[in-house]
Amino acid sequence: MNTSNVVRAEFGVGSGQVALQSDSSPPWPGRSYAWYVALVLTAAYTLSYIDRQVLGLLLEPIRRQLDLTDTQVSLLAGSAFALFYVTLGLPLGRLADRTNRRNLIIAGVFLWSLMTTLCGLASSFWQLFIARVGVGVGEAALSPAALSMISDYFPPDKRARPLTLYSLALAIGSGVAYLAGGSISAAVAGMAHLHVPLFGDIAAWQATFIAVGAPGIVFALLLLSIREPQRRGVRVSSEVAAPNAGKPPTASIAEVLRFIWSENRRTFIVLFFAYGGFALYVDAVIIWLPTLFSRRFGWTSGHIGVAIGTVILTCATLGILASMGLAARLQANRSADALPRTSLLLALGLVPSGIALPLMSSPTWALILLGPVMALSFGLFAMVFPILQLITPNQMRAQVSSAFSLFNNVIGLMAGATSVALLTDYVLHDRALLHYSLAIVAVIVLPLSALLTWWGLPHIRRSVATAQSWMGAPADRA
Repeated sequence: MNTSNVVRAEFGVGSGQVALQSDSSPPWPGRSYAWYVALVLTAAYTLSYIDRQVLGLLLEPIRRQLDLTDTQVSLLAGSAFALFYVTLGLPLGRLADRTNRRNLIIAGVFLWSLMTTLCGLASSFWQLFIARVGVGVGEAALSPAALSMISDYFPPDKRARPLTLYSLALAIGSGVAYLAGGSISAAVAGMAHLHVPLFGDIAAWQATFIAVGAPGIVFALLLLSIREPQRRGVRVSSEVAAPNAGKPPTASIAEVLRFIWSENRRTFIVLFFAYGGFALYVDAVIIWLPTLFSRRFGWTSGHIGVAIGTVILTCATLGILASMGLAARLQANRSADALPRTSLLLALGLVPSGIALPLMSSPTWALILLGPVMALSFGLFAMVFPILQLITPNQMRAQVSSAFSLFNNVIGLMAGATSVALLTDYVLHDRALLHYSLAIVAVIVLPLSALLTWWGLPHIRRSVATAQSWMGAPADRA
């Protein structure tokens, strides 16, 4: 797309009115620097997932030392993190659409890294709960701003690869969280005393939090090397074009809600609830699988971390790359619904494998089946970022991403971990039956999410075609 002296028709949000905007945009940033920014933001996202997911490896030692129930540790893993992540997500997304996104990300990285480190100094349920809340607050600032920045560094036809790179952080961060956490846990497990000045002796799980959280505090300084890009792809209504000539408008909350609910309701029902269901299952597996290996197979944290981390890192990464490759092939065949169609194929494969995974009677078979489950799951979530960036105007991208994160985390993080714990504590009444709790959740959630994904195909295609009409791109090349 020619970025110089482009004149295009842009539709007002929900108004149905057309404004012709003469867009004399400067050239896109240099390719090398744009990729450097994408790499740094991907590294930040990777760190966020390491800090978020490492708790799953430590649930059992935390439960034993602090004498907690499964429900209590599930609140640490899910609700504590998601509590302010979801309540501050929309305000932070709005802030990212209005202010300097780079500085917002720097503040977020520093905060979540500091709070992860403080998790290692907690000695009670509530101290750990509050620290986990702080981790969620920090991470809520990252993705809406980062995705918006990447979209302003790359033209629409060049965004697929940097967005795929960013999606890889999901797999890399989750895998490294278990690999690093398991290695650290194994290294410190044999030490008689771990002493921190001013805080005294600490347990191996506390040392693990400190070791994974502290590097992020330093990493925040590296983010000073990236620049805030010019905002592009702004959709302007005739009502606001004249008084705001020369500067991009900011979408109000009412406009964002109108875009989601009035213009693209069925599309967002799919994105919010189908992917929310997949997130519920995947979060439950990632959080509880280490505990399952500990209780059912007697594995240590170090052994669990290395084995599960290796599978997640390898298979989830390959799943993301393969899913984006499949979507690219469908796009090459001029399929406007390539991304949701790829999601449906992955969802259909996830249903049987996801249900069978927790029922495996040997650790070897559980690890073998974990491979395709992680590949299919992470491949599914790699579809979301490109869809959201493709259908959403610039001035509300961060807010729409935050709305997605709200649903994804309320359904996934808050319900995923705790639904399994509630089944174990109050329905099955036996910690040794954790595998049945995971299977019950899979049987309920996965088929419903796959069915909703199938129902949403034509609606997502319609949203893509609408967005491309005001972006000036051919509708059949989505």
